[in-house]
This record gives sequence, C-alpha cells and structure tokens, in this order.
Amino acid sequence: MSANAYSFLPWLRTGLTTRIQGDVAGPRATIPVELRLTGDAIEDGPVPYREVKESVQLYGPGDVVGVDPRAISRTEPKPGIPNFEPNYLAHIEFYDEDFLWRYSPAKPDDTTKRLAPWLALIVLSAGGETGPAEFEDGVLPDKPLPFVKVTNPRALQPSGELGAWAHVQVNGELGERLALGEPAEMNAALDRLSRVLRESPDSACSRLLCPRHLKPATTYHAFLVPAFEAGRLAGLGEPVPEDLKASVPSWGTGAGQVVLPYYHRWSFTTSTVGDFEYLVRLLKPYEADDPVGRRPMDAHRPVYDLPPLTTPTDPQGVLKLGGALQLPRTDSHPDAFENWDGYLTEQASPYPNHWQRAMASFVNLAQAYRQQPPPAANAEAAGTAGVAAVAGVTDPVITPPLYGCWPSLTRTLLTEDGQPVPAGRQRNWVHRLNLDPRYRVAAQFGTKVVQARQEELMASAWSQLGDIQRANALIRAGQLARQLGNSLQGKHLAPTAPARPPGAAAADQPVSARALTLTAPVHGRVVERRASASARAAAAEEPELFAVGYKVDRSRVTAAPMSAPMRRITRPGSRLRKRLLPTGAQFDVLVDRIDRGEVSAARTKGAPPVTVATFGVDLSLAAMGEAEVVDDQLGVIEAIDDMLDGLRAEKTLLESLADSMNLPERLRLAIGELIEIQAYPVFDMPMYEELAKFSAETFVPNIGLLPENSITLLENNRQFIESYLIGLNHEMARELLWREFPTDQRGTPFRQFWDPRPVPLKPGESREAWRERLYDILPLHRWSKTAKLGENNHRRQPGEKQFKDLVLVIRGELLKKYPNVAIYAHKATWPLNKDGTQNKTGERTILPIPANVPLTDDMVRLPIYEAKISPDIYLLGFPLGEEEARFGGADGLGWFFVLKERPGDPRFGLDEPPPGALPEVEVWNDATWGHLDPGTPGSGFIRFDRGVEVGLDDFNGDDDDEEKQRQREDDVNITEWAPDVSAADVAYILFQAPVLVAVHAQEMLADARPQT
Repeated sequence: MSANAYSFLPWLRTGLTTRIQGDVAGPRATIPVELRLTGDAIEDGPVPYREVKESVQLYGPGDVVGVDPRAISRTEPKPGIPNFEPNYLAHIEFYDEDFLWRYSPAKPDDTTKRLAPWLALIVLSAGGETGPAEFEDGVLPDKPLPFVKVTNPRALQPSGELGAWAHVQVNGELGERLALGEPAEMNAALDRLSRVLRESPDSACSRLLCPRHLKPATTYHAFLVPAFEAGRLAGLGEPVPEDLKASVPSWGTGAGQVVLPYYHRWSFTTSTVGDFEYLVRLLKPYEADDPVGRRPMDAHRPVYDLPPLTTPTDPQGVLKLGGALQLPRTDSHPDAFENWDGYLTEQASPYPNHWQRAMASFVNLAQAYRQQPPPAANAEAAGTAGVAAVAGVTDPVITPPLYGCWPSLTRTLLTEDGQPVPAGRQRNWVHRLNLDPRYRVAAQFGTKVVQARQEELMASAWSQLGDIQRANALIRAGQLARQLGNSLQGKHLAPTAPARPPGAAAADQPVSARALTLTAPVHGRVVERRASASARAAAAEEPELFAVGYKVDRSRVTAAPMSAPMRRITRPGSRLRKRLLPTGAQFDVLVDRIDRGEVSAARTKGAPPVTVATFGVDLSLAAMGEAEVVDDQLGVIEAIDDMLDGLRAEKTLLESLADSMNLPERLRLAIGELIEIQAYPVFDMPMYEELAKFSAETFVPNIGLLPENSITLLENNRQFIESYLIGLNHEMARELLWREFPTDQRGTPFRQFWDPRPVPLKPGESREAWRERLYDILPLHRWSKTAKLGENNHRRQPGEKQFKDLVLVIRGELLKKYPNVAIYAHKATWPLNKDGTQNKTGERTILPIPANVPLTDDMVRLPIYEAKISPDIYLLGFPLGEEEARFGGADGLGWFFVLKERPGDPRFGLDEPPPGALPEVEVWNDATWGHLDPGTPGSGFIRFDRGVEVGLDDFNGDDDDEEKQRQREDDVNITEWAPDVSAADVAYILFQAPVLVAVHAQEMLADARPQT
C-alpha cells in the first residue's frame, strides 16, 4: 500500500444491505429470506421439512430522525470561516465508511455504477448584497427535527444525480480499479478495504459533496438533509404512507417551495478571490528595473552655507536616495548616481570632494571647541574649508552629529590628532556614513524613530537592568571598602609573610608562620588556590580544592599550634612567651618546624573507643583498627599564599557584591573590575517596521511600481540598513545620557532590522543563541576601523565570501489569503530520461530529494527573515547572492524559488475559467467550471443531465507539457467526463491536489546595467 495515495470507491455496503436487489415498491427496502424447517422422523419414516420464503424489511430513511454529531468527522469549510474559496465544493465527512448508504433503499445503477445515499448536502445563500435569501428557518417547535423552507428550489442540485456526490475515500491503494457492479466485486472491495483498515483503522471515511458553484463574498448555510421523501416526512413528524415508493426523492424539479428537515447545519462565507492555484497562477515573474529601490533627492541647495554640492549627473546636485532594498548588481555595476563623489573610483579619485571636506570641517567643530576658543575654531573652519556659516561668529554653533563616533572612538573626520587620516581609512564606514548625504538621511530616519518613541524605549531600558542604580551605589561603596581592605592587609598581614620565596635555597631554614597564625579564625572559609591544588594533583584535569583549615587539620601541624588557647598564651607580651621564648621569633617559626618534622605536636584528644558485646561478637572500635594517622606535610609558604590570596579585598568584596545584586548575567561580568556598570538596553524588535511606518517609499522607494500579481528579486541595500541602524543607536545613546542612564554610549541597543521569526531553532539551540545568530549587524564597537559601510553583516563569518542577500518580493493576494504558504529556494537540476541520463534539451527542474535524507543547504534554503508592506507586498530574504541564484552549483544551473501549498485535508472543486477560450484539458486538473457547467452564465451546478462530455486532449506542445506528463499517466484511466461517470471518478477528477510553483531566479533578475 502506498502511503501517499488516495483511493476512491463509488459506494460501499455491508451486512444485509448488500442483498438489496431490484426496485423497492414500499417505503422500505426488502430482501428475500429463505428458511428450511426440519423435524424428527416418526419411526423409520422420512425426515419432515418445509421451505419458507419471506421478504424482510430493512430500516430505511423513514426510520431515522437524527444523526449523532459524533458520527461526523469533518466539514469543509470549517464552521464560521470567512474566506472559503468560491470555486471549491462544500462537503461533509463521516467516520463510518458505509454510513451514507446504510439506510438507502435504492439499488446500484448498473450503468453509472452509482448508489444514491440516504443523505444529501445542500448549500443555500443567507442573502445580502449578492441576492435575496434562499431559505427561511422553520418555527414549529413540535417537529422531530429542525427544518428550513427552501424559497428558491433552483438552489437545490438535481435529486437524480445525488449518487454522484457520495463516495468512500481510503488513504492508500486498493489495487486495480473496481467496478463494483456485482456482489463478487463488492466482496473484493471489502476484502481489500479490510486489509487497509487492519493496518490503520482511521484511514478511510465516507464523504458527501454539494456540487454547487458558490458566489464570491456570500454567506452560505450548509444543511445535511434526507435525500428520500420517506426521510423528509419522518423528519417533519408526518406519517409515511405505506404505498410511498422508497426511491422517491425529497424534492423534484418543480418550482414550488420545499420544506426540508436537517440533521446538521453550519455556515461560512466565501472570499472575493479564487483558490490557491488560481492566485498562484496569477503571479508572473518580473524583472525589476530603475527606478525601483531609488528616488531622486534634491541636494543642490546649500545647507549650513557650505559650498554647493556638485554631481557629474544631470540635473546638477541631484542624488538617488535608496532604501532597504535595491536592484541586484547595483554595487557591482554602479552608475554615475552611485559614484557621484568618486568614492568607488580608487585611482585618481576626487574623493573626498570640496563639499565633503567642508562638511567634515563643520562636523569637526564640536571637537575643535574643546581644544581652542570658539572664535579661533570658527575662523579656521571658515577660512580653510569654506564653512561660510561660521565666518565671523564668536560663539559656538550647533554642529551636525558625527554618527558612530562613540563606538568607533572617532572624534573628527578626515583628520586625527591634527594629522590627515590615511587614504584607506577615509573610505571606512564612519567617513562614508557622515560624508554622503544619502546615508546621513538614512541615519536621520533612525534618529526620528527614537525621538518619536523615546518614552517607551526608556521605560523598557530601565526595566531591563534590574537594580542598576543600587548596584552602582554598592560598587562605589565597594571601591572604598577595597582600598581599606588592601590597606589593612598591607599593614598587618603582608609584613608577617615570609620575605623569601620557596625554593631549594630556602629549604634549610624554617620560615615565619605568623601570617598563618593571625588568620587562623578564617581558615575554614578560605579555599586554597588552584595553583596549589594543581601542584598537589598534577595528573588531574580539574583538581579538587580544599579549605585551608581542612588542610591544616589533616597535616602534621594540626590545628593545635594555631588554636585560640595557643594563640592567647603565646601572644606578644604574654608571660609564657617572655619566659620560654624571649626572642619572640622562635615561636613564629614553630609551625614550620612542626611541618618539617623537627618538632612534634600532640594530637587533640578524643573520646575513648566504645566496646559493644553482642552475642559474643566484639564490635569495639579498637577491634576494627585504629584510625589512620595523617602525616601529610602542609607546606607553610603555600598555605600562607593561599590565605593572603583568599583574603584579598578584590576577591571577597566582589563575590559579596555579585551575590547581593539582581543583575542580568551579561552585566555581572562588569563587576569583576569593580567599576560602575556602563550598560545598554537591548531592543530585539524588527526595526524595518518603524521605517515602513513613515511610508512605503521611505522603506523601499518606488516599490509600488512593481505590477500587481508579480514576483521578483531584489537585494539588501546593506549601506542603507547599516546607516539606519547606526542612526538608531546614536540617538538612543544620546537619549540614555540625557536620562542619566549609566552608559558609555558605545553600546548597540538596536541590531535587528528584519524579522527573523521564520528561522527555526537548531537542535539544542537556546532562544538566546538563536537570537544572537540572526542579528543583522555586529555590535558597533566591534566594527573594524577599516571596514566599509555595508560590510558588517553579522550573519557572515570572518573570511566568508561577502554577498548581499536576495529578497523575494511577492505582490498579490496570495499570501494575504494563504499566510502559511511554504516558500523556499530549491536547487535546480536537469530532468532524467527513462534510462536515468540527464535530459539537457528541456527545462530545468527542481532537484529530487532522496527519501530519509536530511536536507542540506546544497538542496534547499529557507528564508532567514521576512517583512510586509501593506496591503499586499511581502518580502522574504534568502541566504543567496545574485550570482549563486543565477548560476550556483557545480552544474551552474542556479536555484528555483518555490511557492508550495501546504498539504492538508482533501478538497474538491474546479478552477475558475480564464477569460476567452477555455483551455485544453490535457490533465483533469485543467478542467474548469466552464467545462463542466458550460454556458454564460452556467446553471451554478456541476451537472450530468445536460449532455456535458469532456475528454482528455492531446498535449499541445506548451512548456508545461513536461510537468504534466506524470499526472497524465494516471489520468488516462478515466477516459472522459460523461453522464454515466461513477462517483469514484467524479471524486478523482474534482480532487484538488496541493499546488507547487517553481520560478527560476533567472526569470526574475534583469541583466545588469552597463558599468560606468
């Protein structure tokens, strides 16, 4: 059985209903029952018997007055949905495979192989702008079932065709095609169906369709009603005449109103556009060209009384302002507008030109005021650079901002410490941003965003830092405490430490252990240094650390020489010390002499062992052996070094401060140097949204020139994006300083331009690591001083080839109605011939993905960010450069961009007919409502009684013939649509498979403009 196949049966009966044959005369179907009665023989006589033949009635639709809602597994569309495709058919599904024919009194039609179900699904309009209501709700409370009065009988499908709209679906293959015309064929179907259901009990269902062609933007109500008159009368609580023929339908062909009870009901509204296939076929590849991505910017008017800005283009002084996206190859093939200042011309370049030098001098005035009086600084700027605005001005003037000055540690442009900046650095990102009006405008956009949202941004900034103000107050107190602690340690402890380092030359004489004795009360709280532990266990990768007190107690020194009583009786000036150790220094070396083994110290006395006798067994502790006597050498000098290191104020104070503060982990590291925390907030929202709020033209100039229902490729304008983000961060740093936020203005609060939510987490990846991986830029303070504007992509690793991401731009209704469309880039390859060789004479196709093989970047690439421009433009960025998209891969075949309808529950319907002549039906998926409901207008139903016959046409040689070939191999099993087509074939023809459309990058990329 194939797991990816559907099988359809035209009907299914089980049990006694399989024996219904012939026409039914009464309100119920009957089946013949033969019974043979036998008795006991009298003496040697024959065995008596009697043949009994009777007709037995079966339950029919007249015996049913309700359907358990649990019998219904699904409705299409879902109740209340507001945008159902009008070209699709409403339907209802049931768990039991034979449910629709269980009470049907009819017999199978030998010609059509159909069997009329006992239920029907009708869909009626609720009225509105598209016309009057087609039904009225019943009001009588004493009916067994609720009912409606159908005021427009023409809204009901022909009752004689109901058998075409009920079928069984099986998820899997049942083998060869089944006609089901004879009981033997039905038995074969049941055997195969039983085999499928044994493996997967929920893999089959029965389905009832309504063949009505729905109108757009209309509210409908769907009703599950009885298909036969006996069921209609029973549902209305009326008697069923005994002479009523069971096969009489609930409604006929008359024009009168029809009252129908219903077992189930739901409502929905249709959309104004078609289905996925209809909308995706409207999308046409488009090669974007000028002026998309740029707009004229008038820069010829003097600003700040600077010299006029001149350009080599006509008209003079007009620049082209970009946006977040630009045409591919804009950078590799720049025009005169891109190279207006000679920046891109390395040899014999006029860069920086006269205007840029004047602008640099004007910006540099802010730093000049710190070094000389304002009149002198103004006079120098006016005289050497031609900044006429400050000529003769004696007061400081407000200068334009130097964007990126704090993270780049740049105070002036074109000069540094009074000397000219090297030529290579004159083209770095700081100079390019501040000396090109186009990028200063982009940075100003970021400035305006922060100014507009300053209150909420600052509220978020304060909330992120926890107890930052209290932490800085504690740090300032800690700085004082550190100085005091270091002073005390230097005055009282450091002088008592041994003056000579350990070594072979010092091993002969004992050293003073006074520092170790003075610190005895805290031996148990100070842990030895890692260097001491490593020396003790050199073979261990992570040696275990011990408290100094534990080491002393376990050594031959023991704690007695440094115990409180011993320190008291041997303190300087004590009677014992004056009498026994008059020189004083002899006691200071006593500990080291004990450690060397020259003097023995008595061990602390403990409790005597306890002897317990139980059943003659001596369990005394003495019998178990005495405790092992530890005779390890302490190493006095190492122990003193451990104590002095552990008592350093830097260590003890910092640990105490860190534990007492509620700070984010990234800020706890700042406490290590015991300086006031200079921090910055982090804002992870995609900042393109704020730019787009100004206008779509600000975000991407002339994006509206892309035609409706088009799909094209643009690329990131990294220079514009980085300039905008620098402007955001620059203005936010100024705002933080103004609000007395503890910052050094070098932080990067804004690093996210695009929305990265489409990117899934890698296995085992944390949300924080995922966020860091998808930032658009590096932190500004990590930008190299030689890096150029546009070369600071955080997603590119150092040394990796730099390219600008392609962005797929889709304009149309498709993603508005189907927001969950799967969109990805798929590697192109040549199709294969039947012998397995590549067919290079036709079109390229997408690379087949082997089963059970994980996807790699060589096969498929997913979007890494997304954006939307209201109302109908959608942007998806891909990690592909323009050159790779065209000719990537070892075969040079490039990449397709795929739009794929996500597979879901089965749906049925027909395509809307295109304007003009109907298309040829080369596969059944080409069939439209115009084919199966001809006429202008049509009847509104898929019908069979109008002599509609549609067959498969031969391929016409179009480009899509190759992709249809595989489908054609299955479709030829159904020769034509005709009045006698079976319900299974109806389901096959109307089944709407998920649609996949692939457009190669080359169809959406225009040839590059000539390089100038």
